Amino acid sequence: MREALEAAGSILRSLREPVLVLDGNLRGVMANPAFYETLQIPLGQLEGARIQDLVADENGQPHLRAVLESVVAHAGRPTDVEVACKLPNGDQKVLSVTARRISFERHQSEAILVELRDITKRTEAEGRIEGLNAVLQKHVASLERANKELESFTHSASHDLQSPLRLTNKIAHLLLQDHGAEIPDAAVQKVEMILESTREMGKLIEDLLDFSRVSREPMKRRRVDLSRLVRESLEDLEVEKEGREVEITVEDLGLCQADRGLLKQVILNLLSNALKFTRPRKRARIVVDREETDGDTIYFVRDNGVGFNAPSAEEIFLPFHRLQRTSDFGGNGIGLALARRIVDRHGGRIWAEGEVDKGATFFFTLSEQRPGEK
Repeated sequence: MREALEAAGSILRSLREPVLVLDGNLRGVMANPAFYETLQIPLGQLEGARIQDLVADENGQPHLRAVLESVVAHAGRPTDVEVACKLPNGDQKVLSVTARRISFERHQSEAILVELRDITKRTEAEGRIEGLNAVLQKHVASLERANKELESFTHSASHDLQSPLRLTNKIAHLLLQDHGAEIPDAAVQKVEMILESTREMGKLIEDLLDFSRVSREPMKRRRVDLSRLVRESLEDLEVEKEGREVEITVEDLGLCQADRGLLKQVILNLLSNALKFTRPRKRARIVVDREETDGDTIYFVRDNGVGFNAPSAEEIFLPFHRLQRTSDFGGNGIGLALARRIVDRHGGRIWAEGEVDKGATFFFTLSEQRPGEK
């Protein structure tokens, strides 16, 4: 046995990781210099000492002893356990302890080999990450509450605005109907301006209600024939093509998994956008197609309209944001913001590319997963 221990001791001293050898009674037999250095104990203090007296706190002792006793009893594979210990200088360390049996066949004896790894820094980093995650989760929860309150306010405010708006519109109509002959032409024009403004305001309110409903209504995914959905949407937009030369190409877009009603709003907004900004063109050309990139299906709507400045590509998806003058093209800036919210709910993304006077292309993807569905 002595020869075996001397040979083992020579090997242990060459190891950089802290290593300890225990006898069958879990008392120290030998250790390498790295073990003494890690625990900051004097050389030789180990002999006959129990490892529980050297490594572990009150919470770690029972678990550590159970692991070591299972090794002595020849049970299980080498097992890791994390324990905390307090060094003589007052520092706290967290150690990963691995224990296994070793046999000396020639001498028909056994011992327990214990390896230590200092994981203090890793544990501290994990603790900081957990703390940051907890703070982040609180912020996310707070943001979600704020968003829900804002959406609720938007819905309520938009709904409440409809009544006085309808009354204003009705009074203006009655004024023209009952007293139109008595009112000067200049006054009639002003009343007609009121009617036009109430119509625009009414459309804005409807769009705001749609914008708030998108996040409130549950998702109902199913297989959707996207090419058919595009053709249906074009039928709904027939009035926007009247009196114009418009060439629209719809390629085979295949099937996708989506909420059909919500996805139709995306298609309607993108097609309406393309029709609107190709009005200055003698012959408007619009293409609806798809492409495969890195396993993802990317759908797009491309037009030869007035385009936009590339640095402004992200801004066009903000509510109420318009890159062109309202007097030139109309609109309230809700449509593309609504499209982004719907695509986000589908787990996809939407973006645009364009150049002034050279048209624009709007891309979007749809995830096959169901994130955020309620």
